[in-house]
Amino acid sequence: MPIIERDHAQLYYEVHGAGYPVIFLHGGGGNSMAWFQQVPFFSKSYRVITVDLRGFKHSHCAPEFVHPRYFADDVRAIMDAEGLSRAALVCQSMGAWAGLRLAVRSPERVSCLFVNGSPTPAYSEQNWRVIDRANSIYMGGDSKRNTSIGWNRQTVEQRPELTFLYSQIKSLNPPFNSRTMEDDSIKVFPGDLDGYKIPTVIAGGLHDDFLNPESHFHAASLIPGATTHTFADAGHSAYFETPTEFNAALEAFLRRHVPYARHSAADVV
Repeated sequence: MPIIERDHAQLYYEVHGAGYPVIFLHGGGGNSMAWFQQVPFFSKSYRVITVDLRGFKHSHCAPEFVHPRYFADDVRAIMDAEGLSRAALVCQSMGAWAGLRLAVRSPERVSCLFVNGSPTPAYSEQNWRVIDRANSIYMGGDSKRNTSIGWNRQTVEQRPELTFLYSQIKSLNPPFNSRTMEDDSIKVFPGDLDGYKIPTVIAGGLHDDFLNPESHFHAASLIPGATTHTFADAGHSAYFETPTEFNAALEAFLRRHVPYARHSAADVV
């Protein structure tokens, strides 16, 4: 699998399938493995690229250089390495610190942006209160996030193997200081979004008490033209918890906004 070196980090990523490029950017509890329910589905129709953000799993980096301020440029470097002029971006939670910032700073490189379970780095006092609370949970210990907080409680009761798998994938990552996500250097201010025209969806789960079930509505209100989608049966990580619904929503979004490759993944038996 490809590894490139950039700014004191080795950046690991994987490429699956062929067609229009769609880059998947994981959250703080994930890495490239977390998208195991999306890669087989979307790689039938798209060129799927999954990334280990710096400091996660195989993207080795000295601790002092593990910071979200590098994420957007890291993704751009991977696109350059793959010869991609543009791509669709799919971001879970912390992944928006790469995706939204790249869309704002280099809009010519991003065809559309689908964000789930993320307040995003779009700044408002209300948004930062949500981020601060989530970081307090994240830094306070893994057990809450892996077994209760952020999940549909029915999923926790009926599918303990799913939350266990989530914890196993997360355990492949070194420790991450999520407080870096609140750094002033990564805030996207209203003025930064002047003229923003990239098709954007901010989605969230109705059971997301890691953030809160309505935080995606406020985050979307900060981004010009952004629309929302709510996953009724999911918590924070709809891509992981309710993959059928997540894949269908993302597939519909991609159909509207990128050149379509070969055939619909939804039509493949």
